[in-house]
Amino acid sequence: MKKFFAMALVAVAAIFGANAEETYAPQAGDFSVEIQFNPFSTDFETFKLDGLEGRYFFSNKDAVRIGLGFGVDSKKSNGSVDDSDIWKKARTSNFSLNLGYERHFFNYKRVDLYAGLGLGFSMNKVKETQNFGNDNKTETTNAGDTYNEFAAKVFTGIDFYVYKGLYVGAELGIKIGAKSFPGQVIKGGVNDAGVWSNSYEVSKSPKSSAFVLATYAEPALRLGWKF
Repeated sequence: MKKFFAMALVAVAAIFGANAEETYAPQAGDFSVEIQFNPFSTDFETFKLDGLEGRYFFSNKDAVRIGLGFGVDSKKSNGSVDDSDIWKKARTSNFSLNLGYERHFFNYKRVDLYAGLGLGFSMNKVKETQNFGNDNKTETTNAGDTYNEFAAKVFTGIDFYVYKGLYVGAELGIKIGAKSFPGQVIKGGVNDAGVWSNSYEVSKSPKSSAFVLATYAEPALRLGWKF
């Protein structure tokens, strides 16, 4: 009986010893995948998936990451209740690709702090089409918030490990980059012969560019799994 209790005490001590030494810090060879969610949204979009991000730790302190985002949103509205042939449609498409390096400089129990550098490209394209009936259409390309952007970032962030490989995080930083706006083109209208033509170019605005320097914060919490 004494031998049984002695063995039981050794087993319990081994279990608690293992738990005491358990670490949530990332290790070389770890890979993680992240999504974003927004619990503070005011437009009822409490879960918003803008893209996916992956990390690979090539040492206990260093990681490379890649982020990929894309989406298409199409909205159509009728301009007349009685005539379904009169409508307006807007189509927005976006794409982003981000590469970066992270240095994880502090880890205590479940908390992990890091800083890093990143490069990214993003684009947003808006196209609007309006039908006035009888297949008379006006098409606007590069409408609204259409742009291409190249940017470099310096950032810092925090991860909190909820349970083993599951963590939440937030990030902020400084972004510097160049943004270009393609010229807006409107086609569809009465041509020089006084006849409606959907291919007639009504107007075309010149291209423009802008320099970007701003602080930024991720608009959502990051939810990740570490493998």
